[in-house]
Amino acid sequence: MKVSDYIADLLSKNTSVIFGGQGSSVIHLVDSIIKHKGLKFIPGQSEQGSSLAADAYYRVSGKVGVTIGTSGPGILNFLQGMACSYFDSIPSLYIAGAPVTSHLRKDKRIRQIGFQEMEVQNMVKPITKYSCLIKNTHEIDYEFKKALDIAHNKRMGPVLVELPDDIQRSYMPNKKKIYLPIRLNKLKTSKLLNSKLKKTLYLLEQSKRPLLLLGNGIRLSKSVSIIKKFIKKYKIPYSCSWGIADLFKTNDKLNAGSFGVAATRYGNFTLQKADLIFCIGTRLGTQAVGGDPKKFSPNSKKILIDIDTNEFNSQRLPKIDIKISSSIKPFISQMFTKKIKLKSKDINKWIKVINSLKKDYPILSKKNYTNKKFVDPYYFFKTLSQYVKNNSVLIPDASANLIWTYQAFEINKNINMFTAFNHSPMGYSLAASVGAYFGNKKKMITAIIGDGSVPMNVQELETIKNYSVNVKIFIINNRGYSLIKQTQETWLNSRYAGVDKSSGLSLPDNTKIAKSYGIKSLIIYNNDDLKKNLKKIYNLKGPLVIDVRIDPNARVAPKIDYGKPLHEMSPALSKNVIKEILEK
Repeated sequence: MKVSDYIADLLSKNTSVIFGGQGSSVIHLVDSIIKHKGLKFIPGQSEQGSSLAADAYYRVSGKVGVTIGTSGPGILNFLQGMACSYFDSIPSLYIAGAPVTSHLRKDKRIRQIGFQEMEVQNMVKPITKYSCLIKNTHEIDYEFKKALDIAHNKRMGPVLVELPDDIQRSYMPNKKKIYLPIRLNKLKTSKLLNSKLKKTLYLLEQSKRPLLLLGNGIRLSKSVSIIKKFIKKYKIPYSCSWGIADLFKTNDKLNAGSFGVAATRYGNFTLQKADLIFCIGTRLGTQAVGGDPKKFSPNSKKILIDIDTNEFNSQRLPKIDIKISSSIKPFISQMFTKKIKLKSKDINKWIKVINSLKKDYPILSKKNYTNKKFVDPYYFFKTLSQYVKNNSVLIPDASANLIWTYQAFEINKNINMFTAFNHSPMGYSLAASVGAYFGNKKKMITAIIGDGSVPMNVQELETIKNYSVNVKIFIINNRGYSLIKQTQETWLNSRYAGVDKSSGLSLPDNTKIAKSYGIKSLIIYNNDDLKKNLKKIYNLKGPLVIDVRIDPNARVAPKIDYGKPLHEMSPALSKNVIKEILEK
């Protein structure tokens, strides 16, 4: 069997769709893929778009995202998606073309021998779990199976296999190197869990104001069901990071709201009032903790469970009382085998306090509803949540539109909502909508993107049009980079540079762009214009671009100014009010 045919067959056992670009060093592999009945090849307008699509494909389908790129420029282009997958722990396989083996450098001091040859291994090392260059056909089966196993094992992430052109068009040998999958030592893991379980149960039983902090590790470890059972059984309030927010209803009395630098005010108050926080599937990054880790829930005991023990060594981690190195499911499963005697009377009182905070400090106020000149961003996202279809996909992008989404969008339906949370490149949602579509063609997709982010991957509108991707693309048009402007206002006395037309940044007309790609578009001018258009928008099939006119002066609020504790969000409340809330 031809090597490229063998690889295509191996890939078909792990996924159904391959994303990527053509090129001289991958033509044999692409040819084998398009011939295979179990695979579909989706060429993007650039490998960057393909890599972002592959990242989103896993988030919707649960199948590994595979990206192909030719040597040199192709590989450089797909680094963006690779970084997204690495920092969000998304399993993905990158196949990089390479010059024929006789043209590969033996002396690394020589810059280049083969056409488009480059040093790939060292370049991708910081954003992959594993990478290799195959120089012998005996290694094909071993290296691909090893890479796929590593991508899914423990903390997941991207892997890369570099494949010379002449290897692809060779034939598989009769004998091949065998790979044995990684297996965890279950007995050792069980002992490790037991050593921390008693302390965790003791702290829970002593707590009067416990709070579960839930993160995307719950989804990635397939522990959603057991966590929901845990919450239902013990009635413990919880707060969600952005990565897991879509799996819990906003109006649930136990849902204390989002927490962090740009979150809900009531969620941050709840966190700061808690006497115990149990962090499950969240690594407590800087956007969650804020500028000073010592001010993060300062009066609580803290338990952190993480499969990656390296996270315990972060210099920005708050003081943790119990560090548990484990996957989520086995630890929570053991907790279910024990009788946990919680202080039910105190916890019921705690739940009432949380719901009182939710009522007293809503995200929207009257001014958000009364804008006649523009669409208010908070009103937009709250209203959008009423019209987005059930069992659909929603992909916000980066910057202000991302924050507005997770602050104001209300989860009351079954919606898969995600973005590239930790790398957060501008332009993600356009390309990601392609991957989401092929991940599940039955689901309608909503992509939210800022007008400043559109140019980053605007070329993928052609891919969207070509495959009739059923996506509604809402462009949050505030004539520039509003979140950067907000930062310049805070730190630089409103000296703007490179953020709007007056400061040197020119952005294109979105409706003209849509027309040039053969995609229909419409404009929403103000709040009154919004509801009457949303129903029509979601009754249409196929791609549609909607230009949403936002006031250029609209800002993210509430939000933490750098260095402030999470309970001191801007616009500021009086110190007496804050003191009363925290002490009550």
